[in-house]
Amino acid sequence: MSGTGVDLHPYYQRGAQITRDVSFAWVKMADGARVYAMKADGKTWTADEHARRLRAADVPFGGYVYAQPGDGGAEARVLWAECQRLGGTGVAPSCDIESNKNIYTWSVREATDHGRAFCSAMRRLGVRPAVYMDLTLLRDCRPDRWPEDPVIWAPRYGAKPEQLLHGVQYTGRYDVHQYTSSGSLPGSAGLVDWNQAYSTAHLIGEDDMPLNDADKAFIAQTVRDTVRDTTRFAVLATEHDPNNLDASTNTIWTFGGRNLVDILVQILANTFALLAKTGGASAEEIAAALLPALSTAMVEELRAKDAISDEDAEQIAKAVTDRAGALLRPITAPAVSR
Repeated sequence: MSGTGVDLHPYYQRGAQITRDVSFAWVKMADGARVYAMKADGKTWTADEHARRLRAADVPFGGYVYAQPGDGGAEARVLWAECQRLGGTGVAPSCDIESNKNIYTWSVREATDHGRAFCSAMRRLGVRPAVYMDLTLLRDCRPDRWPEDPVIWAPRYGAKPEQLLHGVQYTGRYDVHQYTSSGSLPGSAGLVDWNQAYSTAHLIGEDDMPLNDADKAFIAQTVRDTVRDTTRFAVLATEHDPNNLDASTNTIWTFGGRNLVDILVQILANTFALLAKTGGASAEEIAAALLPALSTAMVEELRAKDAISDEDAEQIAKAVTDRAGALLRPITAPAVSR
């Protein structure tokens, strides 16, 4: 067991005090792709007060978005920005997808597409996401099998999710179980949901997990994008011309007056360091996983520029891979803007 936690609504659990029983929390911070704010009782209620109390109690917390039809990626970006503003970066940011016959009923396809868009956007932001679904959607969408590998937050009151109850059960992986909606906290205006965590998967930075397939796919795409953007130049001359800054010889390739190899190595070093900082793996592990495939990606991009020979493309790719590998073995992460 890894502790019990609560999820809090800025209005319905207003006034809730954080007790020693709370080891983690989620707070509603967004509704669709908008920061959550509710006007009631002559006041605007936001996540700020709960965030302040959780910070004061030194309890790790994160945010959740109540999903609305639309862009799941936009919801992720809004939610993560709010998590960062409020200091709620200790618990995986979650997308709450649940059908409500009075508001919206999600189809399996819609819920899956929306949830994966949210998770993919969070992964691009360098954060492992969480997904909350009502048990029927959880059973039918199976987010535990998605390549984005989210933390699974499963609701089932009075029984475990895997137990058959009222004709519904969920037998997949789950990391956190929301086991009651009728709990309490001192000062809360309403009843409180309580959750049981079965590992530290929900805690950002606590799991030193090896790179999974989703991580590798995300990092590989980042490297491919970096290579593509950096090699987007019109021509590489076949002979060195001091009046042409974008010139080459058999031993040196330049772009804008700088050695192309050095430019690519610096960008890759920054990329690896940023991914290591946010993705739970070391720069060395990321480099080891990707550098063998890096030459192929670079050769493909460079060959797409008709002015460069296959031999030159391969030499550039090899030089970058060799130099990047040497630099990244003892790397210390430079300051990288996020």
